[in-house]
Amino acid sequence: MSLFQGIKKDLNNADIGWRKDKAPAFEYGYRLAAEKLATGFEKLDTRSKDTLIFPIIFLYRQHIELTLKGIIMELDHLLGNARKDKILESHKILNLWDEVAKLYSQFISKNSLNLIFTPLKSTKERAVIIDFNKLDEDSFSFRYTTDKQGNELLSSVDYISLNNFQIQISIVLQYLDNVMETISHAHDI
Repeated sequence: MSLFQGIKKDLNNADIGWRKDKAPAFEYGYRLAAEKLATGFEKLDTRSKDTLIFPIIFLYRQHIELTLKGIIMELDHLLGNARKDKILESHKILNLWDEVAKLYSQFISKNSLNLIFTPLKSTKERAVIIDFNKLDEDSFSFRYTTDKQGNELLSSVDYISLNNFQIQISIVLQYLDNVMETISHAHDI
């Protein structure tokens, strides 16, 4: 049996073959995995906390990056944009965030939308993204111990409060959910 082969009538099968567009499953999957790993974190032993923090934060970051890219692609489609830059090949979430903000504003203006689930200005949310970007600009810091030149990553960080991280990141997640909700409702108009 090959590594990725399913077994008929196995309760552990993940049925992914029916999905034409798997992007939403990837986006949601990273978020769900982060949330599940974070559940009960405070009850874990020190070693588990000190090691699970890295994949938890990476999973949240990956969710944000994929969601931003998905929003960019959707808004490009709805606005009739033919993307010539390489922003979708980048891992820089601040650049992706700013591109979403620009396209979202254009989309709201072009469609004269009244049903908007989030304000166009995202000062608090962008501040969290800036903070994240400072520590993990290219999505390396929570995946690898060193950068490509061998320099230690996260050397300036001694403690990370998962509780504080989740409080801060939740405003970003809510904002992105609301942007997608606005776009979704605009389809109905």
